[in-house]
Amino acid sequence: MSTLVYLTRHGETVWNTKKLMQGWKDSSLTDKGIKQAKQLAQSLSEVPFDAIYSSTSDRAVKTAEIIKGKRPLQVIQTDTLRELSFGNWEGKTFDENERESPKEWSAFWETPHIFSSNTVECFSKVQERMVKTINYIVKQHPNETVCVVSHSIALKLLLDFFENNTLENLWSSSPIPPTSLTLLKIDSVTNEIIFKCDTSHYNA
Repeated sequence: MSTLVYLTRHGETVWNTKKLMQGWKDSSLTDKGIKQAKQLAQSLSEVPFDAIYSSTSDRAVKTAEIIKGKRPLQVIQTDTLRELSFGNWEGKTFDENERESPKEWSAFWETPHIFSSNTVECFSKVQERMVKTINYIVKQHPNETVCVVSHSIALKLLLDFFENNTLENLWSSSPIPPTSLTLLKIDSVTNEIIFKCDTSHYNA
């Protein structure tokens, strides 16, 4: 029996537009972000979801609620689907963080596989909690269809795990676009990515 897992990132936020680091801290969806979520919801309107999961961050919950629409479901929120915590980098621009902590900043982008920090969550920890969470969700919903709303780096780490990509090559692939859609087919033997980071609904 296979479980279908539709993965998506939240819609565009205010901090996204200001290029501020956004992990466990939050900012509201922009009008564009709401539109992106509504377009995705429309494209998924015929998908018979058995459950919808979201990170506890408000931007993800709001996106999940829009996707849910009139389905008689409750959005199930879990901390383990949250974005990587940027610690004392949160709410600051890339330039500010590079200026204030140049060595850590360089390591974050150039050697992610050995990056460590006193305040910023390490990539392996985020990957581990994302994989555990997806495996838990699949066990709860055998042969069912679920939607999961999470975040850019968290989803990238999850997909890298399924694609057997090393943390060293984390930044070699493109970022996860807002409300882009990835479909996983998971059973007890195999994990298959049916499609990845689809944004065809943007023009819906």
